[in-house]
Amino acid sequence: MIIDDDELSRMILERHIKATPTLELVHSFGSSTEGLAWLLKKEGVDLLFLDVEMPEMTGLELLRTLPQKPQTILITSHKDFALQAFELQVADYLLKPADFARFTQAVLNAIGKMEKPNGSPALVTAQAEALFVKVDNKIIKLDLNQVGYIEARGDYVVINMEGKKHIVYTTMSAIDQKLPEDQFMRIHRSFIVNLRLIELIEDDSVFMLEKYIPIGGSYQSKFYSRINKL
Repeated sequence: MIIDDDELSRMILERHIKATPTLELVHSFGSSTEGLAWLLKKEGVDLLFLDVEMPEMTGLELLRTLPQKPQTILITSHKDFALQAFELQVADYLLKPADFARFTQAVLNAIGKMEKPNGSPALVTAQAEALFVKVDNKIIKLDLNQVGYIEARGDYVVINMEGKKHIVYTTMSAIDQKLPEDQFMRIHRSFIVNLRLIELIEDDSVFMLEKYIPIGGSYQSKFYSRINKL
């Protein structure tokens, strides 16, 4: 479903949706209030393309009004709304005019969130090889292949990469849900490791990025079973 008062933007989105076999356009509105009324009467939609700046009601106001929020991709002409989009836990946002490649990436992000509904406001899975995280009021993209291990530190986690680290205010459980299971594994209450970057296993510890990380007792059986299958 599309709600966007910009006719050209709507036409572009409709064309992109038509070219995407996994999507079906159920309705397209040029008015935020009409779109809201339709959403409140119906059972809802799986995916909503929503313009941010509209005269009757902004897209952000509309989204906050909905009791049942669908996965949403915000449409905007300004990068300034990126952080607000992130804090509202929308699937993604697109800058106008949205090209098909970026549109496709946003749709994949939305599908990923449908599969993992319990998201975190500090995390957004971008694609199979990357993760978007909120750091110091900025959204940065991390290459998962360069993430060595993640360590819990109270109410935040430290993402350790080669030569740098990032502090993200989220929980281990939330970030664990966002990581690909074939690449990352929790081996301790306080540690998640990238299995591909383990250099050495010794005395119930793994060595990576110049650090020995303990394998917790309750995690050892599953870890060693997993390693034997690699």
